[in-house]
Amino acid sequence: MVRREAKFTAKFHRWLKYKWPNGIPAYFEIKSSKEKELSISFDSVSEKQLNNLQVKKFVYKFSDFDRMGTPLDMVCFSGKGYVVLYYYRRNNKEFFIIPIDVFLKEKDSSIRRSLTEDRARQLSLPYSLA
Repeated sequence: MVRREAKFTAKFHRWLKYKWPNGIPAYFEIKSSKEKELSISFDSVSEKQLNNLQVKKFVYKFSDFDRMGTPLDMVCFSGKGYVVLYYYRRNNKEFFIIPIDVFLKEKDSSIRRSLTEDRARQLSLPYSLA
């Protein structure tokens, strides 16, 4: 699963670069389903990740000891957290970006322990890598 998530993350990174609206600061946690599973567990997003996505201001200090150098010393911005869900199927290019507040509300009120693709479609517009 990690490998599928890593592959999708690279594609999502390109999508963000070219299609995410400028002027909308945001941070993301990406989760991918396993091959034959039709849902993603709410618990796949850890408590630490949920807490970090709820932070209104994000500050990150780049390591001064990176062998490749750093682009800059530090970044700080205010934004909104999102959970990005990708349901793995061969040749699937569709994914969902769900605001953290909507994700938490669904987690708290759902009788299920996971989020199906159909329910994700109700909570968010589908986006496409194409």
